[in-house]
Amino acid sequence: MQLTDISVRDKALMYLLHICIACLFTAGLNIVHAKYVLHIPLTPPAFIAPLIAGVLFGYLLARIMLLHEEMRRIAHIDSLTNIYNRLHFQQFLDAEIDRVKRYGCTFSLIFFDLDHFKDINDEHGHMVGDEVLVEMARVVQKANRSADIFARYGGEEFIILAPATDIRGAGLHAERLLRDINTHEFGTVGRVTCSFGIAEFKPETDDVTSLLLRADTALYQAKRNGRNNVVKGLA
Repeated sequence: MQLTDISVRDKALMYLLHICIACLFTAGLNIVHAKYVLHIPLTPPAFIAPLIAGVLFGYLLARIMLLHEEMRRIAHIDSLTNIYNRLHFQQFLDAEIDRVKRYGCTFSLIFFDLDHFKDINDEHGHMVGDEVLVEMARVVQKANRSADIFARYGGEEFIILAPATDIRGAGLHAERLLRDINTHEFGTVGRVTCSFGIAEFKPETDDVTSLLLRADTALYQAKRNGRNNVVKGLA
């Protein structure tokens, strides 16, 4: 589940739609004003100014709406990887915790980061490191379910909220991601690996802090185990 860029085609259609609506609106006002208020005959030249005004008004209205959508994207999306940012992910997490506590069921977090990412930046440069992060996001998005909430948590760290998924299901998903990443070629860097920590939400004892802590602790245990593996957080 991710926000997507508005295509050039969609932008053009939005401009055209708003211009057409604005032109019809201004032309209609002109007819009403001329016929019923001023009681003057309508002539073709009398529509030129309203149509010009309609074009300008429609363009400005569409522009405002597109800028609003872009601002919404900036607030929600990580500018590099084009997935959710940490702040917006937190909103999803808060909402999911509230939902589970009210209605039952469960969910899990999958917390992971790239192994030896500093070495990639030092050896290949930060631009190549950024390309690896972007490609990593694509690989993971391809494997995620449509309901999964995927975000860049910071630097080379990523996190997935998996609704209606217990620790076993989250483990299977993390193992699949590990395999997909291991077999993917990341341009000039070649193969890279990731370490994974997973935790299932426990409504009776967990809150946001304790859940994230368990997932984070599991991730660092995966690092201590030699990296490129999945560790399940303790309940």
